[in-house]
Amino acid sequence: MIRYENHAVRGFADAKELGSIEDLLRSETQYPLETIRLNPLNSDTTEEFPTKDAKAVFFVKTFDGDLRHRALHFHEHAPIVPGLWVRVYFYDNEMIEGIISNTKDFVLETGFFLMPTDPNGNNRLVYVLKAGLKDFHVLGMRNYPKFLT
Repeated sequence: MIRYENHAVRGFADAKELGSIEDLLRSETQYPLETIRLNPLNSDTTEEFPTKDAKAVFFVKTFDGDLRHRALHFHEHAPIVPGLWVRVYFYDNEMIEGIISNTKDFVLETGFFLMPTDPNGNNRLVYVLKAGLKDFHVLGMRNYPKFLT
């Protein structure tokens, strides 16, 4: 789902075209994500949508979501993905915490991939466009426990 300031485009992206979540977090795909190909809901055609003026691209579990869900913060069972644990605030006051790759991409590129740390949330992955951010905080680092390396 691509969320713009005043509307959203709901559709399905081809996972084979984008790569796995792990690949996206490691920045092994093209940067920046200037467009994304989606098959919009209730359509049989695939279209290319620009991300330039979007707030973010959300890779979700369902398009409905759960408005009653309250995000978990600093929980012990967050995915073990090495990187930086960050909290981002959008201009519309939405806040998301997640893991990003500890590379120069989140500083130099127009956007970056974030893996939300709330296992019960609707977002599986988010491509955050920095132009839509009001604030950005690094909360810490996530590394594999020593016994797993």
